[in-house]
Amino acid sequence: MAGTAEFDEFVMARSRHLLRIAYLLTGDHALAEDLLQTALVKSWSAWRRIHGDPEPYVRQVLLNTYRSWWRRRWNGERPTDVLPEQPMAAPQASVDERDEVWRALGRLSRQQRVVLVLRYFEDLTEAEIAQALGISPGSVKSYAAKGLARLRVDPDLQALPLPGEDVPAGNERLVAVRERVAQRRRNRLASVAAACAVVLAGIAGYAVAPGRGPDEFAGVPDFLQGYRIVERESARFGDEQGRFEMTPSTMDLAFFPACTHSGYELPLVVTVRVNGESMGTAECDTRGLSFDARLQPAPDTLRDAGVELGEPMTVSFSLDVGYVYPGSQPENPEPSGPAPADGLMAVLVGEGVPFGEVPLPERPDTLAPLSRPAAALTGSVLLTADGPRTAVYSWERRAVRIMAASQTPGELRVLLNGVPVEVKTWWDYEQRVWQSRFDPASDDAKRRGLSAAYPMQLTVTVEDAHMTGDWWLAVMPSE
Repeated sequence: MAGTAEFDEFVMARSRHLLRIAYLLTGDHALAEDLLQTALVKSWSAWRRIHGDPEPYVRQVLLNTYRSWWRRRWNGERPTDVLPEQPMAAPQASVDERDEVWRALGRLSRQQRVVLVLRYFEDLTEAEIAQALGISPGSVKSYAAKGLARLRVDPDLQALPLPGEDVPAGNERLVAVRERVAQRRRNRLASVAAACAVVLAGIAGYAVAPGRGPDEFAGVPDFLQGYRIVERESARFGDEQGRFEMTPSTMDLAFFPACTHSGYELPLVVTVRVNGESMGTAECDTRGLSFDARLQPAPDTLRDAGVELGEPMTVSFSLDVGYVYPGSQPENPEPSGPAPADGLMAVLVGEGVPFGEVPLPERPDTLAPLSRPAAALTGSVLLTADGPRTAVYSWERRAVRIMAASQTPGELRVLLNGVPVEVKTWWDYEQRVWQSRFDPASDDAKRRGLSAAYPMQLTVTVEDAHMTGDWWLAVMPSE
């Protein structure tokens, strides 16, 4: 392929078709658009190396990105600057006949859904699907047969719907993709400049050595997202991993991993482990260290890793490949070259403290209105500051997604059938949307005293504390 003109033409001509694939995979308009744009931006960096029809390559990147999102999505709570466009539907959506289609498709496993989309929407052969997913043709047949068997039991299934007409047109999507490509270039230039600054600082005698060092943690407050930061550690990519020991005084721990580099063909993530057991991952960035990701393992998870109060525990963090690159094996992706020499990874460890001990910012004279969904998505419940605090949720899947936003600092405690399962907390006025995943049938739920077996009705209750403004919380099906 050549360059910009061919890429623009491809986006204009084929992106809507690829959007339909993304929508069939995610079942959500906003996520589908984000998935497609992410795949297009990733493909742009390799555009000049693509020979022949670029669509199979872009489709492969889209599939790999989708699978990587769902492998990493629920490692911990993640803040969202703005309310997602489609977490809630309009009230009339509950009577839309297509809802039964998406609920049935959504109940399939991720792999069954991908196989059926590629087989009956993309019309790929079993061999082509096997090559795209890195599995055997026999596995493709098995996933397709099981998926179709599950769909056949629903008598209301009709033709699959197309995404709504409110999605961006091809030219609007092209503008958005161009901006994301330009932003990636700006980020890389900024990272290169930062790397040069580090080199110059080293010449002047101020280079920061791996391990403890003040510079990479400049500006990191003593409290972050309600946790008192008790450890700060970093390591260079060339060190392979960082490692340190600490003695916890509480089982309410949070890990804030981050890593940065000037650019790499494969997306990279940093993995945090406690006593050798993984606590989760965070994506690397090219704009410097950003400790936005929070890994908050449950006390039982820490105990399973051998953590005991007053006893030393070992925390390590290392670099991993974030997703499967086209053409490599899903189980063991092969990087095409060494990781960037200027790469830096770091982790903060925080210990939970009572809400009243966390210093809060000064309250603004005027609070910005909180974006609140008007109605709950079919099969979901919505609780608000001025509405009901209790609702009945018809549990139909193994896990649920819990989303919440607040206008002011405060806490929302979530109970299922009277059992506390989640605490959402805000310490500022930025109105972040917190989202997390909880499995009512998990061992963790059983240890908390929640006994759930599909299908059943779950009573969702929200208790607020320290709230002085508007808030909302929604419980909905999840993968």
